[in-house]
Amino acid sequence: MPESFLAALRVVLPMALLIMLGVGVRKAGIMDRTVMRNVDKLTFRVFMPVLLFKNIYETDLSQSFTPEEAVFAALSLVLVIFPTALLLPPRLVKSRAQAASIGQAMIRSNYILFGIAVAESIFGEGNVGPVALLGAIVVPLTNALSVIVLEMGRSGRAEPKRLALSILKNPMVVAALAAIAASALPFRMPELLWGVVKDVAGVTTTISFISLGVGLDLGQARANRRPLFLGLALRMVLIPLIFLPLSVALGFRNQSLCGLMVLFAAPTAVASYPMAVAMGADGPLAGQLVCAETILSIFTMFFYTFLFRSLGML
Repeated sequence: MPESFLAALRVVLPMALLIMLGVGVRKAGIMDRTVMRNVDKLTFRVFMPVLLFKNIYETDLSQSFTPEEAVFAALSLVLVIFPTALLLPPRLVKSRAQAASIGQAMIRSNYILFGIAVAESIFGEGNVGPVALLGAIVVPLTNALSVIVLEMGRSGRAEPKRLALSILKNPMVVAALAAIAASALPFRMPELLWGVVKDVAGVTTTISFISLGVGLDLGQARANRRPLFLGLALRMVLIPLIFLPLSVALGFRNQSLCGLMVLFAAPTAVASYPMAVAMGADGPLAGQLVCAETILSIFTMFFYTFLFRSLGML
């Protein structure tokens, strides 16, 4: 039990401390929310795409992988979670911008930051190939679905050409496609260029969570308590309670179950905040959802990890 809790704490505590640092930066007058919006744009257009490119590009496609896991994950996202994220939040909140932020929060788990960290804490370094491979599939997919939810929240229309253009122009989707194409080349990226990619990717988490802290407004969080509670309930309670038992019933175990656990039970990706800001959704609510879910995940990820390990499934 202590090991499982510490594993979750090692993933989440640095994020929480960076958010607190961001709050301190704002209170000290070093940077305000207006300036941070420009940093959010840079994060969305440069830092996050480079991090996604790095994660996909360095995934070893030769490692063992269960195709059924990828099919189940994709079908769950496309046929169930995505339609629910598109149709349910607008019925629960009046603001279209808030509905878009809640819908995106339902779709996008923090797979990039949680996936490898949780898998390595359970199975050890070098034994997380299937988890990384699932991430290479679901992260581009969740980004594309998030673009549709946010575009629908902004325009209220489902024009296929406009949606397709929004998806193809989205920096995260472009980065994912570029990484897949680069991985298929018969040669690897030159070490000098790869070093730059790693350097840029390495600052993404730090900047993203400090930005969240700078933009965090507890007064506004109190005003948003109803949509915040709804977003938390949908992402952290409803989705895990439906899809984790289903994953177990379908026979997924060990690394496969670990990847699905992160996909369905991890908090919303930090990238949802700058993406919500950039696409006209409720940015403050998106940031509040990430903060609240990140803290809550210390306990929920511990619970699921402890439960599955106790049952001999991880």
